[in-house]
Amino acid sequence: MIYNTFKKLERKIYSILVFSFLFLSGCDYDTNQSALDPKGPLAKDQFKTFELSLWITVILFILVGGALLYALFKYRERPGDENKPMPKQSHGNPLIEGLLVIAFAVVLVILAIPTLKGIKMMKELPEEYEKDAITVNVKGYQWWFEFEYPDLGFTTANEFVFPVGKAVKINLVSNDVIHSFWIPKLSGKTDLIPGQENFMWVLADEAGEFYGQCAEYCGDSHAYMLFRAIAKPQEEYENWVSNMLKDPTKVAENSTIHDSHFKSLASKGEETLNRVGCLQCHMIGDVGGIIAPNLTKFASRGTLAAGWMDNNTENLKKWIWKSDQVKPGNLMYRSVEQMNLTEEDVDAMVAYLQTLK
Repeated sequence: MIYNTFKKLERKIYSILVFSFLFLSGCDYDTNQSALDPKGPLAKDQFKTFELSLWITVILFILVGGALLYALFKYRERPGDENKPMPKQSHGNPLIEGLLVIAFAVVLVILAIPTLKGIKMMKELPEEYEKDAITVNVKGYQWWFEFEYPDLGFTTANEFVFPVGKAVKINLVSNDVIHSFWIPKLSGKTDLIPGQENFMWVLADEAGEFYGQCAEYCGDSHAYMLFRAIAKPQEEYENWVSNMLKDPTKVAENSTIHDSHFKSLASKGEETLNRVGCLQCHMIGDVGGIIAPNLTKFASRGTLAAGWMDNNTENLKKWIWKSDQVKPGNLMYRSVEQMNLTEEDVDAMVAYLQTLK
């Protein structure tokens, strides 16, 4: 009976090994949100700690698993062993057990030292990165992020830009429930808690667009609460700041619009947006409310719906008219339902928003 049980266990082990191989063969580390592809000093430090813990785990698995397999194969019951006496049993060796306790305590210390150093590094900006660091205040809403540049005097939403090679000091608060701010390639997660300000920082070693998201369940559309962290070379960053500091583009003053029909449609869109009360929640420049994403320079963003969709005409129209199909539970859909907008109204609003560069 023991022999048959062992054979079943042996088949299960082989099945698990085959399944694990097939499962791991589908892994891809070079993805938009891979923490295994660090692009900054903080993420690289955290990755080293992960690698250390991974190799320790692998070694322990090999030692413990190897000892188990050795015992299973060496002492398994074979045909003809039914009448042999049971091998002498023991209930542990005090010396071996004591050495194992000490060994595992040492392993914990080895893991604890870089872990604690990493936590301290994440919560306190190292002095070497303090020079030229910029500050961004982040506020989490259901379900989007607001980014305020207090030293520069402007606010944006769902995308924040910073210079390559310079640290960004991030102050985190929540407007409603607990959220979690996470940019896998730049840093670990930090919670946004109502009534409490938390701190973290990021720094990118290279230019690029880094995908982030909320990593704490916060309601219906938690999975759709994304954002972008965009690292630009210093000159491009300064040009971006210069553009953000300009007054919001007005249709009549927009020299990039040469299509008279589009200009007329956009003018109607501006009137419609003001008429239906969009600025009670949204803000453009210094005008409007603050409970919805700031639309200043909206057309310069690459995404909409909190990073969930590319910012193009088709997606923008769907987002305004049928936002419940994109992000369940969002507040804008209930407001749009009450506006009784026509398709022509939506087309006009889309045209106007596309002028806000």
